[in-house]
Amino acid sequence: MTTYRVVCSLLFNVIFEQSAALSSGQTQNLVYKPPQRPGDHRNSANKSGDQILICAAECFKENGFAATSIDDVAHMLGATKGMIYHHFRSKIDLFFAVYRRGMEINFNATEPEANADTTPLTRLAGMGMAHAVALMAHQPFQRVLAQGVAMHQTGSTTAAQRDTLSELIRTRDTYEALFRKTIEEAAIDLGIDIGDPSLASKSFLAVLNSTVFWYSPRRKNARAEQMMLAEELVNYALRGLGMTPPQSAIEDWKRKQ
Repeated sequence: MTTYRVVCSLLFNVIFEQSAALSSGQTQNLVYKPPQRPGDHRNSANKSGDQILICAAECFKENGFAATSIDDVAHMLGATKGMIYHHFRSKIDLFFAVYRRGMEINFNATEPEANADTTPLTRLAGMGMAHAVALMAHQPFQRVLAQGVAMHQTGSTTAAQRDTLSELIRTRDTYEALFRKTIEEAAIDLGIDIGDPSLASKSFLAVLNSTVFWYSPRRKNARAEQMMLAEELVNYALRGLGMTPPQSAIEDWKRKQ
């Protein structure tokens, strides 16, 4: 148990350092890459806010906040800067909107599992699966969440921006609390001593969140690949808490997707 927590703590530190570098743009390993357009949308009269968020998330993922410009987002979208500014006043406002959408994706994926009428362990396994798959399926948005945490930790923003970031981090804390509560309930139900529930939940999530930095689709059927990886990560994270993964429940979850 102690070894598991040390490993996860080290993993969390690595993730934080990478996200800080991506946020600041100050890393030797990060070379600016002009974003590639997913398709030319110039024939569209209007660009929806959703399209802008998707393109912005991809740009922030590739180059970090500091190295990304509104021009980059407009290029990927196949639109003018004016179209971006029609929806968002500044780059930081666009970044915050992408962050909010990333948290919305996570809540929408995980809350149904958290509210399921079943055992705490089954709920936790379902939450872990939903969270892990969402991270891989929406990786650019998840990378922005990591960048936002780094930005908040380093204080590299104005006072007004820090207020907004603090609000966004509170939303993230509320999301993490879902896991902390369920982990604590599962431990009580199973008669397992997990120590500090907050540390346990951070360690559990650190294992799943690592995909934000290393996952890249390798199969034509990305969804099946994501399900397979999610199951392996959830099993590992549960065992680290001293819990036996409920394989039948995980299989049921996969069949319902």
